[in-house]
Amino acid sequence: MTILKKLGFALMAFCLFFVAGQTASAQTNQNNNEGVWDKITKAVQGESKQQSYYNSRNKQKVSVTVKDISWSDMLSYSSVKDAFGSNWAGSNLVAEDISLSPNFENGYYFLSFSLPEQESTKVVVLDVAGNEIHSEVIEDFSGTYESKINVPVSQKGTYFLKIVQGFNLLNKKLVIE
Repeated sequence: MTILKKLGFALMAFCLFFVAGQTASAQTNQNNNEGVWDKITKAVQGESKQQSYYNSRNKQKVSVTVKDISWSDMLSYSSVKDAFGSNWAGSNLVAEDISLSPNFENGYYFLSFSLPEQESTKVVVLDVAGNEIHSEVIEDFSGTYESKINVPVSQKGTYFLKIVQGFNLLNKKLVIE
């Protein structure tokens, strides 16, 4: 493990213990403490949603996890950090129903999500090397986004999704297993 990673993990651990200690001392009720710990865990690890898909023809199983990007992701994938720029950790855009699902018949993945606000929107998907594998700009977009992503269904790996709408940003990690 590199020194930078160790420092990053040490800083995260210190922040967790400091915030947990401060919050726990302010809370007198055990249920509140458990709720605070859940919030801290969610803040550090992020939210995660996993879906499994089955191809009935060849019995192929694919699991796709959509999760928040963590500090350790950016330490591990510096090329993605460079591609995302300085706002890689920002996440103030709310997108609903984000999914990356395989289309077994045609052999590619299908990305979809919903955005409630109408504004110019950019959608970018990167591989772990920081290469753009999908990029699209849509003027005055709101509603449900649906697009083919050029990742073969047979290909496992980690990808990163960046959605920018106006001055709002959403970054997610897409893990295909």
